[in-house]
Amino acid sequence: MIAEGILLKQITILLLSAVKLMVAIPLSTLLGYSYLQTFLNTAAGGILGVLFFFFLSKSLLKAYQAVKPLLVRQLLHLRQLSGHSRIVRTRVRQRRKFTKRNRMIIKIRSKYGMAGIIILTPIILSIPLGTFLAIKYYSSRKNLLAWLSLSVIVWSAVISSFIELF
Repeated sequence: MIAEGILLKQITILLLSAVKLMVAIPLSTLLGYSYLQTFLNTAAGGILGVLFFFFLSKSLLKAYQAVKPLLVRQLLHLRQLSGHSRIVRTRVRQRRKFTKRNRMIIKIRSKYGMAGIIILTPIILSIPLGTFLAIKYYSSRKNLLAWLSLSVIVWSAVISSFIELF
């Protein structure tokens, strides 16, 4: 019974670290894990999250690129069926809604580039979103996966140390 509780806490920390490192580290400390255990658990969970979302994002973007021409063709066909005699061969887009989060992402990308996304992924953007953005905009860059993983390790050490000291 005790081993199940420990395993459940461990899995919780790993899964939470895979998504939001900033929440997992304080939780790990509150659950009674030592500095080293907190660092290792959150770094491992964060890296697992980066790996999972890295390959998932690659697959999703590849699938979207394969389906995109079909979707555009279907939209143009529907437009033609709806009575529009003239078919405009431009992209069919809706106006984007610029939320605070969208503005922040655009600002980070335009001002700081790949380094900004990599550095801010574990602490501000969240691992799924930051990894997706890194793949979307910088997939051709060498060692992207390694840089994302290193960012998780560094932030896990920094935040764990900060919590340990204070």
